[in-house]
Amino acid sequence: MSFHAVLTRVGVAALVVGTLACQTRPAPVNPEDPAIVAAIESTLKVALDGAAAANAEQALSVTTRDEDFTFISGDVMLTGYDQALAAFRETYAMLEKQTTEPIERRIRVLSPDVVLVTSVSEGTYTDKAGFTSAPVGLGSTIVFVRRNGEWRAIHFHQSVAK
Repeated sequence: MSFHAVLTRVGVAALVVGTLACQTRPAPVNPEDPAIVAAIESTLKVALDGAAAANAEQALSVTTRDEDFTFISGDVMLTGYDQALAAFRETYAMLEKQTTEPIERRIRVLSPDVVLVTSVSEGTYTDKAGFTSAPVGLGSTIVFVRRNGEWRAIHFHQSVAK
């Protein structure tokens, strides 16, 4: 290999390494960013108020409202807003109301546009005949993404403890 070829390769390698070293890195994220946490709390309230009133549209209004949304409970996975809405409507048609009392909740900001919510709650339901269930434990995980400046749930997993 000629001296000129070696110099060219070394120069290109130095340029690549220099460019990579100078790339900007994302600013560190505060996992408890108060503004983001407050926005998520507000969004969760809308969904929980909808669930309490057995209102499927309101409960799911905080989702991405598209095919990206997934809901898992037990051995059921609903893919897409339309499938979830149909299932929630069917279930809520039998209910008068629900209660959900949070026991513990953790909201963690993973990036400027992704938040993970984990919670443990206790809940009941009251059917149209007036029967109210015994309280059951609920474990939930929700992934929120920020789209067009709005926080939207893209994934929701809820487990019911026996």
